[in-house]
Amino acid sequence: MNDRPILRFPNPTSSIRLTGNSSFLPQPRGPGRAGQGQRYQSTFNSLSKALENADPDFALRSDPSGIAPERALVFVTAGSVQNFARAAQAVGLEVFAENELESLDDFPDGFQPPGTESDLSRTLYATMPTLEFFRKILSFWNAYQNDEDAPRGAAPWWTAFDLLLELRPWGPEDRLTEGARNVIEDRLPFDDDEEVSIEFEIWPTANTERRTAWRRETEQRIVEVGGRVLDTSSISGDGFTYEAVLAGLPVNAVRALLDDPGDLDGLTSLEGVQFILPQTIGQAAPSDPEGDTGDHDPQESFSADAPIRAALLDGTPVAAHAALDGGVVIEDVNDLVRLSEVNHRAHATAMASLILRGDLEADGNALQDTRLVCVPLLIDGDNGAWTPDNKLFVDLLHTALTQLITAEDPLAPDVFVVNFSIGIRDARFAGRISALARLIDWWAVKEGILFVISAGNIGEGLTLLGTNTLAFDDADDVERREMVRSSMRDSIYDRTLLSPAEALNGISVGAISRDLNGYTPPTLAGVMTLEGDTESLPQMTSALGLGLHRSIKPDLLGVGGRQEVRANPSGDNAVLRSLDVSQRTGLVVASPNGGDHATKKSRGTSPAAALTTRAILQSAEALTGAEGPYEGQELPRRDFALLTRALAVNAARWPEDACNLYNEELGRFGRYHHARAKEEVCRYFGHGTLATEMMQDSPEAGVTLVGLGSIRKDQAQIFTMPLPASMSGERVPRSMRVTIAWFSPVNAARAQYRLASLEAVAADEIDDEGDSSWGLDLKSDGDGPDANMVKRGSVWSRRLVNRIRKVPEFSEDAVIPICVQCRDASNGGLSPDDDIAFAIAVTLEIEAEVQYDIHEEIEQKIRLSLRRGT
Repeated sequence: MNDRPILRFPNPTSSIRLTGNSSFLPQPRGPGRAGQGQRYQSTFNSLSKALENADPDFALRSDPSGIAPERALVFVTAGSVQNFARAAQAVGLEVFAENELESLDDFPDGFQPPGTESDLSRTLYATMPTLEFFRKILSFWNAYQNDEDAPRGAAPWWTAFDLLLELRPWGPEDRLTEGARNVIEDRLPFDDDEEVSIEFEIWPTANTERRTAWRRETEQRIVEVGGRVLDTSSISGDGFTYEAVLAGLPVNAVRALLDDPGDLDGLTSLEGVQFILPQTIGQAAPSDPEGDTGDHDPQESFSADAPIRAALLDGTPVAAHAALDGGVVIEDVNDLVRLSEVNHRAHATAMASLILRGDLEADGNALQDTRLVCVPLLIDGDNGAWTPDNKLFVDLLHTALTQLITAEDPLAPDVFVVNFSIGIRDARFAGRISALARLIDWWAVKEGILFVISAGNIGEGLTLLGTNTLAFDDADDVERREMVRSSMRDSIYDRTLLSPAEALNGISVGAISRDLNGYTPPTLAGVMTLEGDTESLPQMTSALGLGLHRSIKPDLLGVGGRQEVRANPSGDNAVLRSLDVSQRTGLVVASPNGGDHATKKSRGTSPAAALTTRAILQSAEALTGAEGPYEGQELPRRDFALLTRALAVNAARWPEDACNLYNEELGRFGRYHHARAKEEVCRYFGHGTLATEMMQDSPEAGVTLVGLGSIRKDQAQIFTMPLPASMSGERVPRSMRVTIAWFSPVNAARAQYRLASLEAVAADEIDDEGDSSWGLDLKSDGDGPDANMVKRGSVWSRRLVNRIRKVPEFSEDAVIPICVQCRDASNGGLSPDDDIAFAIAVTLEIEAEVQYDIHEEIEQKIRLSLRRGT
């Protein structure tokens, strides 16, 4: 029995959101009506002439490079236009994308950046016009040029005309981006008789017939250039649309596409295609060929009656291995198991053993409250595990989730957490959220599923510019660390998250370089670690954040095995590489080679994610187990997912090494650039390193409370946390962590992809401005993410520390009112009818030895409150 269980908040009361003081944000300015008339009047004159034609549709479409009905139309504006999507919808214009573009330092005459800024921000709106829309926009333009007032609801169009930088069709450079071109070129085989796998993403219109027609046109053109249609996908639901074709193209057709993307008869001219992409190839790290390190003899078995609460989407595990036997169920919904030889099934076997038993030397205890279902998405081979070359990966994942969760006869309807230790080859996050990440976000919202995603491993070595191997080997630990950090800064945009780790509603996990078994291998010449025995540093290969709109990604760091490195010469520089082929260090996992008890060692973000999934399952067991806050209850899938997500982030802390990095970055940027310095730290550490024990128990000198709620736009729910009377007037150091987790609805057609934003304030009255000291004279902790950064994702978490040691005096019945409130983060995209479920976790801790127990005091007050019905 746990003597310091996590407690449960009394049920919240409902209120409305505290609006606070609105702030004015300066906006960019355009050259005015006359200036815009000079730039665009000829375009609208041509449009007017075409509309006067007996067959205006034919007249417009006769120019293959001009604007036309059902040919995607691009508006690029300075800044952004408030309520553009709503105004577009009112005139029958479907908006597919609203993307923030890179700011301009050289912009057209007449435009002015907002306020004192020197660069001009830009927003791209990708739309699909109709003939009726063109008639409407022409009338709007003429009224605008005549200095007439905008009709009711049309004001955003006047703003768009004021700020318009570009008006053009969606072109080849939009469909085939520079990044996609580079990857496709790198994958071109030397043999011209081979084929190249290319994906064509169709515009995600809500009109099924139109999507189908565009897909068929794309298929026909693929065949005409000598290619084959390998796979197609059509997924359409409330909040997510995906239509795509996977093609096998002859090398000469791909070369033509790359050499002349502007060819009006080429594949880049397909009007129904939004993007042309290299095939999405899921991958898992190759197995270490050095083999096994030992045997594991499990001491306890799994419960055959335990529900299946977790899913592993990976390769195929060896379910008969002694560490997995009875704990894993394999569901081969994609018919891939037969393609994976048993001795190659290393990655999924390792991940399953970490989820079910942890490190087999340091832990090894079987989970008793759950079993694990594995749906293979990868084919295991001697060089790692890969997705099939004739399948769309988005469709593979969607099919797996459908069969598990929502099919007529679902295979594992109790699953609330999905482990996704798969990265997408060549798909480093560069600002545009991938279809795979969007699918994950959609499933999280729709079904209440928590995805635990590995941040990805960067396989390329780290080039230490200006440093040779001799200088690096001779340097001391401090000098080496500075060399590595300097090189990481120089290459930071080449080491970003691997898709789909940018997913908003998942937990993305980076890796700490640390082992759990306490073993230190003997010294080996030329081999070293970058951290000391007591330090907590990310692995050099752990992919870096940030996420979409500079949100905190990775969310946290988990233990990923100790990483050893070696410096190799490369010209005048040294290249630092990890020892991937080594069994000296790492987490001890089950192995498919050497018999049913064989083990080996594993390192990277994949094992870190698997151990995080294990901690989530253990946390769920503690929540409903003996003395838990929901003892004996069978919580719905969404409640488990939200509670454990909140507890995971709540249990993450910046270690001392993160704080040291913050001080270094502050020195580099300047003493007043705190937010920028913290942003850099979050690239590496996220919310911090995960203390798994904090997800199951209250701290030794403190208390953790959790609660559940549901909220709508501009509403609030107030949780009351009793204050322990023993703290009143005492001189003690103290801290409080407040964390809220929710699955935000998303909309890829908006620049603000996230629709719902939640936060907490200490207030219980509508007109209350909130208690910034949270009743205990607290302030924001300097050793943690910036207060504005935590507002960008779908987890909000703040750590507060005492301003002075003396606790304010308060009455016996004093409470902290914690007001959780919701606002529309997308400027009009969140429906007032959307119910946003959330979980809250709060930890109050005394950071000194005292003679009283605040856990016991708060627990008694909560019980008394529940008996009174208050």
